[in-house]
Amino acid sequence: MFKINSLYVAAVDMDRAENFYSSLIFNTEPKFKTDRFVFYEINGFLFGIFDPRITDETIAYGNNCVPTIECDDLKEFYQKLIREGVEVVMHLQEVNDTVIFQCQDSEGNTLEFYQWK
Repeated sequence: MFKINSLYVAAVDMDRAENFYSSLIFNTEPKFKTDRFVFYEINGFLFGIFDPRITDETIAYGNNCVPTIECDDLKEFYQKLIREGVEVVMHLQEVNDTVIFQCQDSEGNTLEFYQWK
């Protein structure tokens, strides 16, 4: 049996990424930070930002991992991100029993948001 407790995405600019997630996505400050990670606790799940420069890792930014995040008022949140100039890469659409959209974070990583119909 497996249980996934966290995931993280890589950042080119940690300050920019932290600002993006703190102010536009989660609307909260990180739960904890180290020299390598910034983690947000979202309903018991840890979502992190990773600085690959700390370990001299070569990272391909973008679609390596697509976090899928449930949202209570998807249409309102979608409009907020558009007003803030966030790049939407897949506009609102219905997929089975959900409505979804995808956008890019400040570092070029794709995020998917959904709401159950």
